[in-house]
Order: sequence, then C-alpha cells, then structure tokens
Amino acid sequence: MKKLLILLVSLFFVSMPLYSEENSSPEQADSSFNFGLGGFFGAISTNGQNYKHIGLRPEIGIWKFAIALDINLFIDEDGKIRKEDWNEPSDYLDKIYYIRFGHRGDPFYFKVGGIDSTTLGYGALINNYNNTIDYPTYKRQGLDIGFETSSFGAQLIVNDFKELRGNNRSVMTGGRVFVKPFSRMQIGGSLAADFNEYKGLYDSDGDGVPDRVDFLPYDKKRSTEADFYRAKGWDPAIIQMLIDDHSISDDEFAYKDKRSKTAFWSADVGFIIINGEFINLDIYAQFAQSFNTGGWGFSAPGIKLGLGNFFEVYADYRYRRDEFIFGYYNDTYDLERARFIQDGTGGLTVVTKKENLKEAKSLRGYSAGARLNLFDIITAKGEYADLSWGDKQNDRSLRAEAELNKTLIPFISSLKGFYVQNNMDKIRLKSASTIWGGVMGIGLGSNAEIKMMYIVTYDDRNGDGKISGKDETNVQIAVSTEARF
Repeated sequence: MKKLLILLVSLFFVSMPLYSEENSSPEQADSSFNFGLGGFFGAISTNGQNYKHIGLRPEIGIWKFAIALDINLFIDEDGKIRKEDWNEPSDYLDKIYYIRFGHRGDPFYFKVGGIDSTTLGYGALINNYNNTIDYPTYKRQGLDIGFETSSFGAQLIVNDFKELRGNNRSVMTGGRVFVKPFSRMQIGGSLAADFNEYKGLYDSDGDGVPDRVDFLPYDKKRSTEADFYRAKGWDPAIIQMLIDDHSISDDEFAYKDKRSKTAFWSADVGFIIINGEFINLDIYAQFAQSFNTGGWGFSAPGIKLGLGNFFEVYADYRYRRDEFIFGYYNDTYDLERARFIQDGTGGLTVVTKKENLKEAKSLRGYSAGARLNLFDIITAKGEYADLSWGDKQNDRSLRAEAELNKTLIPFISSLKGFYVQNNMDKIRLKSASTIWGGVMGIGLGSNAEIKMMYIVTYDDRNGDGKISGKDETNVQIAVSTEARF
C-alpha cells in the first residue's frame, strides 16, 4: 500500500540510475567527468502519518570511478525529517545505489550496491543474476568484483550484504578462479551457495518475521497479532481472552529460525579456435553438481561465434540428472528464492526454490542465444533453453530484450522492452518466475529526456501454479526525467 500511494500521488522525476552498465557505454562512463542529477517530490501516508516525500538521485563519474546515490527525505507535518531513516548505520548504506570502478571485461573492476545482470563463468551456477529485480521496493547492497591477467583471474559475486545483519544471518554468493595454460585456453572452477533461502522473504524491521506475516513490520520488538493490540494499549486481560478464544494469535512466524541452504560446484574449460579482427570462435564445456542432492549436469559441446561487434550466437547441448537445475541462481532468483503460498486450510506456508531442485528430473536438450548490434542504433538479445525427456518433465527458459538507442521515431529518444521466464514446464505469459516490461524515453533536448517505466511481476499466492486475479499481479509504474551536464 505504501508503494501504491507513492505511485498515485507522487510526481516522479528520477526512478532509475543514469549511468548503469545497461544504459551507458564504457566510453561514456569513463570520460573525465560525468554528472547527473534528478529527484522527485510527492506525498505518502504510512502508519497513520502523512509525509512529504523528497528524493534526490545524484550520480557522478570521474575517470573509471562512478557513484550513484539514492537519498530520500520524509518530512512530517511539523517540518521534521523522519528519524527512523537516519538513526542506524544500515540507513546510510541504503543511500548508496552503487559505487563502481571499470566494467566487466576490464583487467580489474568492481561494483558495490545495485548489481546489473552478471554471470559466473559459463553460467552453470550463477546465470544473469541481478539484485535489482524488485528495486525500489527492496534495495539490496551486493558486490560484483573481478580481475584477469595473462595467466589467471577470479570473480566474486555477493547478492546483499544487508542479509548479514539481524536474525539468521546469511548471504547468497559465488566465486570462480581460472587459469590460462596458454593464451587460447582457460580452465576454471566455481562455488556458489545460498546460506538461507528464507532471506528472500521481505523483512523491513529485521526481526526475523517477514512483512507478510508481521502485524508490526516496522517494529523490531513486536510481530504478532496480539502485539499489535498491545501496541494500541488494549487491556491485557481482554487480549488474553481473545488469545484463549483463538480470535487472535500470539504465535510468531513458524519459519523464523529455519534455514534452507543450497550449494553447488562446477568446473569448466574453454578454448579459442579463431581470434580474428572480425570473426571469433570459441568452444567450451562445463560440469556442475549440487552439494545438497548430489544431482549433476553438464553442457558440451558449447560453441560461441562472434562477428565483430555486430552479431554473436552461442549454443550448447545439456544433460542433467535428477535433482539438478542449470543456472540455479538466475535473473529471477529473488522472485523464486522463497515465497508465501496458501496451504489447504487457507493459511500461509513458505515454498523455497530448493523444493523445486528436489523435484527436478533427468532431462536433456539445448540452450541457444544470440546478440545483435545494428550500428549502436538497435541492440537485441535473446536466449532459449529447452530440456525434456519423453513425457517425464519439461524445463524451459526464455529471456529476450530489444532496445532502440537513438532517435528514429519523432520525440522518442529511447525505447526498450524485455521479457524473462525461467525453469517452467512450458512458456506461459504469466508465472511466478516471469518479469516483463519496458522503458520509453521522450527527448527534451540533447541532454534531457522524460522516461516512463512499466514493470510487471507475478506472485502465485495460492500455490495452484496459475496466475489469476489482481492480487497475484505486481505492477511498478514510474515517470522520470533525466539530465546530463
């Protein structure tokens, strides 16, 4: 409700970073100095209190360094800034959207904060993961760092350092090291793990009780229905009578102290066959296994063909045994990691992605994708994976994206659309692992534009495998302006 009110009554001026790795080239971001400033002003009502909401989104780039801030001020009716947003060290961490040095593919790079799509090795464990899938509803502070020399290299990915605080401290992370026996060959090994999938449930106050079942989601000391009425000052005797009559509950969330751990390892090898100015041809193979179930899979042979910066196509054959999923930590992982569904009695229970892992069957098939760049005017990419085996089960994934980067349509300065769906028996328009949407920019001049963003995700609340009703559809809409100086 809080976010809905913002969308309805706020006038948005900035809702996304100006210099993210998805919408700026290395040449632009690595010039001597870049500066962007935006903001928004609106009103919000939460917990019975009305606030004026002011947001500032400055972004500064100097050489290979860049920092983007996300500063929000909530001012009450007395003109005072809400203290709850500034009284803990973690509050200041949330004010940073990202800090970056260089780009992936550079000899050394890192990015702290909001992480765009990132892959570990050839994607057997972590594939296209990003921690901003539900931004700005939830802000994660992750890490993507790597280096490469002529003989070896390494990469490390962390989803959210904020999960290391509060109850059941955890993190999802993965790392890879590789060596180059000679210039055309690379051999790597990777580890990836999630130390508690239940951390995927939103918990605003960090008390271990997710917001969905927390009657006081911004109160660290109280969480039950009875606590709610105690906070309102009800007579303790009346509250106890209601508890005894089962009219209200004083039981905390049953999963508060539970953990769901997953971990995988993989090995890979790649070899460059052709390394020309216009044609590049690589072959690769990879093997991965789950520590939890022992299930394993491999992809081989894999081939990648590139024609300069214009076109790239890649494909590989895949085989997996029971209880294994390729690219387990993927771009929709934070939607699937842990979610509430209704049980047979109408109550709520939690389903983790680990349960999908245990149900996975032996399958074989292929994965294929392509990237296209038409003179930096239109860029597009798509990937499709199809694994099956008789009538046992199907596992299909699809991701596609297309972007118009320059003004070809009058007044339209940019246009982008995307669609992602992972690990489904068949591709559906709507599923719990689906995210789709688009961004359109209207030019206001050479250095400014209005952007409209529309993003849709789905939540299978009753666990019937279908998406129906407005309560299972989540829509984010924002209108912004961006300016560069």
